[in-house]
Amino acid sequence: MLCVAGGLVIAVANRAAVNAVLGPFDLRFWLETAVTALILFASFTLTERLVFSHPVHVDVRFPLVPPPVFPSVPRLMFRSLRGVCRRICACFAGLYVAVQVAVAGAVILLCWSHVIVLMFPGTLWYDTGDQIAQFFGISAYGQPTGAISSHHPVLDTIIFGGVARLGDLLTGNYQNGLIAYLGIQVVVTAAELAGACLYVRRVGCPCVFATVLFLFFALFPAFPIFTMSIVKDTLHVLFLIPWLLMVAEITRTRLAALASRRFLIGFIVVSTGNALTTMTGLYITVLTLLCLPLLRARRRLRIMAAAAAATVALLAMVVFPAAVRGPLRVVREDANQLLVAPMQMTARYALDHPDDVTAYERGVIDRVNTVPFERMARRYNPYLADPVIQYALRDPSAVPEYLRVWLSMGLRHPESYVAAFISLESGWFSFTRTPLDTTDRGISLATLDRHADAAIGNRMWFQIANAYSDPFTRMPPYAANRAGQSAAYAWWDKWKTAPVLNVLTFTALWTFVLPLFLVFAALGRQTSAMRAGAPAWAPFLIPLAWSLLSLLPNAISIPLKPTATRYMMWAPVMIPLLLALLRADAVAPATLWGPTDARHEEDAHRGRGARGSTDEGKAVA
Repeated sequence: MLCVAGGLVIAVANRAAVNAVLGPFDLRFWLETAVTALILFASFTLTERLVFSHPVHVDVRFPLVPPPVFPSVPRLMFRSLRGVCRRICACFAGLYVAVQVAVAGAVILLCWSHVIVLMFPGTLWYDTGDQIAQFFGISAYGQPTGAISSHHPVLDTIIFGGVARLGDLLTGNYQNGLIAYLGIQVVVTAAELAGACLYVRRVGCPCVFATVLFLFFALFPAFPIFTMSIVKDTLHVLFLIPWLLMVAEITRTRLAALASRRFLIGFIVVSTGNALTTMTGLYITVLTLLCLPLLRARRRLRIMAAAAAATVALLAMVVFPAAVRGPLRVVREDANQLLVAPMQMTARYALDHPDDVTAYERGVIDRVNTVPFERMARRYNPYLADPVIQYALRDPSAVPEYLRVWLSMGLRHPESYVAAFISLESGWFSFTRTPLDTTDRGISLATLDRHADAAIGNRMWFQIANAYSDPFTRMPPYAANRAGQSAAYAWWDKWKTAPVLNVLTFTALWTFVLPLFLVFAALGRQTSAMRAGAPAWAPFLIPLAWSLLSLLPNAISIPLKPTATRYMMWAPVMIPLLLALLRADAVAPATLWGPTDARHEEDAHRGRGARGSTDEGKAVA
């Protein structure tokens, strides 16, 4: 039933992403749904068996061939290679953890070096230019000169502007500071990905699976292309990876990891950084932390988890904003980003039912939004909300009144609202999309119909060339490597057309299909865990659930521009880690969950546990 629902969602999203309509629900639609559901079921079942199968130790010999008197050359070569690999693995396992991370990170950097050279000195995104310009006292978003807008995370503005200012002071060129920052970002990201592979190996993931994970991080060009960009999402990844590992450690130890003071302090620091580096990161972090006290654990540990969540929320939502508001002249943004989806629905209503609107409703809409109601139908782009809602609202005080009007209109014609919402979000679920990339104006439904036969794959799209905002153009010129950037575009295009490998470039694979498989597998693991009395694996999915929900309020999902891919680049990091933890739960649950279980926790809490059980609990903590 889960696969049938998945097939239905993909079929609906494919039509919405091409024509911006939900139907027609004809025989072709239902046939596509059935075929997609069967493909999902077959692939999910096969993958589940591969993930949950126990490793088989094969004795590599030639049983059908009598052993020769003298060893053959291939046999000698195989034995020599196997012996060398075993020695390398044994030597690597004997190194200190920091050395292991350094060596594995260096290998990832070596694999990334081709893209790093092509994209040097890095890609500057449009939003980043605005943030740097504001830090240098140039007005942006209509704010006064010298003020910083909270349209983007203030911590990111401080970091980007700070390193640019430092480069200007030390070398006379702000770009040198950005290059130094980018070097740190690339090295740290590679080390963190390497550390993630070592972590999953340490908690029970088999060597082969961990090696595949490592090769994915090292060879998939999306990682170096994205990491060589200076944008808030790449900075967010620096906090996201260790945060994910710490949340996984807290989950697998049933909150026992929080008993370590160093771990608890580090977790609060990393969580605060994760919350302050993207707008959605704040909600994902706080909501995830609020779920941790709900896990089955001792009362003292659950209180500590609740205290950690409260501390991070206080630091990120109260202390930091109050500390920077005065010195940096931070100007708060209004609630325009929260109205992205409602205003997009209003624009679709203006297109479908322009005559079924009262004068009062028009007046309220025009009072709130910068774009008046009479222009919304012409500016409506089904896949991008920017043309109908700008950076600021005309009158934020009228938002409650607008929401009442919005609800009243939706009750009259809910089909327009549903079509608008599904079209806007279709990029997270569809495998095809319109070939049009219009972002500066509306797209009519008739235009979409004319180009429907030329639909293309809904693939990830990265910004590799620099994009300069108007405020940033008032700064000294930014040196770019256009020839190398063109070569990097060509390298990514080869991946998008390579057989088999191109599957990894579909957006919906990461934002819908693989998360759906994790739910599919978690349901089976949950049933097995309940029968065996083992810990449930499903709590590992808590960060994924909130991260997926955070995609819905965005103003774009189909990559008409690279912004859509930037929003979901956490998924190729988070989902492989969850797959590795799922594999560990299948083949080495004792290693994953540690020597203690719920019974030991209860015995220790009641004071009746044996001394050995208490010692084991201390070892896990």
